[in-house]
Amino acid sequence: MSTEEQIKQNIESAMNQLNQFLKSDTMQSVKKATTNTIQSVSNSISKALAPEPPHPVYSPRKIKKIKKKAIDTRNFGIFIAAIGVILALGSIGDLEAMMVGMAFLIIGGLTWWNQKQKLNRIDRFYLYANALKNNEAIPIEQLSQLAAQSEESTENDIRSMISHGLFEQVYFDASHHIVYKNYTAYQKSSLPPTPKEEKAENAYPEEIQDFLEQMNAYRNTILSLSNQIKDTDIDQECKKMLIILANIEKYITNHFEVLPKTNRMMKYYLPTAIKLLGNYQELEAGHIHLGTNDTTIQDIERALNQLNEGLINIYTDMCQDASMDIHADISVLQSMLQQDGLKDKIPS
Repeated sequence: MSTEEQIKQNIESAMNQLNQFLKSDTMQSVKKATTNTIQSVSNSISKALAPEPPHPVYSPRKIKKIKKKAIDTRNFGIFIAAIGVILALGSIGDLEAMMVGMAFLIIGGLTWWNQKQKLNRIDRFYLYANALKNNEAIPIEQLSQLAAQSEESTENDIRSMISHGLFEQVYFDASHHIVYKNYTAYQKSSLPPTPKEEKAENAYPEEIQDFLEQMNAYRNTILSLSNQIKDTDIDQECKKMLIILANIEKYITNHFEVLPKTNRMMKYYLPTAIKLLGNYQELEAGHIHLGTNDTTIQDIERALNQLNEGLINIYTDMCQDASMDIHADISVLQSMLQQDGLKDKIPS
C-alpha cells in the first residue's frame, strides 16, 4: 500500500471515529446541556432587560422611588445622630459643644425614627397591594390580620395611602369596610352582605351612610384626576384636599350631629373642585387653547388653595362645636349639683 493510500485510510478512519463520537449518548448529553445553558442565560438576560410588568393597583416605579428616598433620609439621620454622639462624648466639660452634639443627636434620631415608620408603612403597603393583586375585594378585617394590627389602624393605613396617591385605583367602601381593587370592581360587586357587613351598615343612620358613599365617590374622583395632572402645585393641593376630607369624614362618623355643616361642601364646593380639575386636565391636554397672557391655570390653583382653607375652617368649626357642647354639659351638670345641694360636698 502506497503512502498516499495509507494517509487516506487513516483520515477516513478518524472521520468515522469522530462521527461515532458525535452520535454517541455522551455527546448528545453535552449538546443538550450546552443548549439548555445558552437558553437559560438568554432568558435571564431578556428578563433583566424587560420592563417591569405593571401592578394592577399601584406603580412599582413610584413606590421604589419613595422607598429609596426614605432609606436615604433614614441613613442621613443615622449619620447626623452619629455626629451628635461624637460631638457630645468628645466635648465633656464644654457645655456649648455638648448642647450642639445633643441637638445633632435629637435631630438625627427623629429623622431616623420618622423614616423607619415610613418604611414600615411601605412594607404594609406591599402586603395590602399583593393581597389585592389577585382579589377584586378584601375586607379590612382580613387585611388587618395580614398586617398584624387593629382594624382601625389598617383602615387609617388604607385611607392615608389612597389620599397620598400610593394606591392609584383602589376604592375603599367605608360603610361596609371593604377595599376594592378599583371602582369598577366596587360597581360590579354583587356579593350578598355577610352578618358583619349588615351590622356595619346598620351602625350608621341612613343619612350618614349616604354621606360616606358620596364622600368616597368625591375623594376617588379627585384622586383619579390628580394622578393625571402633571402640575406639581395643583397635585399638592389635591393631596392636601384629600387629607382634609379624610379627617372630616372620620370626625363625622363619631359626631353625627355636625353633618349639616357639610351640606354646602357636598353640594357645591366638592363638585366645583372636580369641575375645575376637569377643566385643568383639558387645559393641560391642549383641548382648550389659551393666549400667552392667560392666567386661567393660576386662577385654578388659587381657587383650589382657597377651597382647602375653607375646608379646614369647616373642620375647625366642627371641632369647636364639640368643645362648646362639652363645656355646656359641664355647666349644666354644675348647676344641677348646686340645685341639689351636692356641689359644696364635692372636694375641689
